[in-house]
Amino acid sequence: MKNHVKFDSKLLQTNKKWSQLKNAQRTWIAEKIRIAHAEYIEQNGKLPMKKSKSKVLGVVWEKVLARDIWIPHYEYESHVGKMVDRLNRKNPLFGSTLTKNNGEK
Repeated sequence: MKNHVKFDSKLLQTNKKWSQLKNAQRTWIAEKIRIAHAEYIEQNGKLPMKKSKSKVLGVVWEKVLARDIWIPHYEYESHVGKMVDRLNRKNPLFGSTLTKNNGEK
């Protein structure tokens, strides 16, 4: 039991991986990320990059904790951060930010 901790009368596995989550939990997190990503773009008119990406991750992390889905934060950040990057690349604003940055140099 070296990889388990008793927390709020629950036994939690401290070295849990993303792949050990139930498929419904992963789908729920992905949907919340899509919603938070769209809300951020609607409010700010730009894609969440770097610090703003961590803000989007934080919003969804609070929802994950409220739903009692246990996964270590570093696992969450690595997998869900990739989801945000994928959503950024698929967004039409992504191409316009690349051309804008290349035009300034």
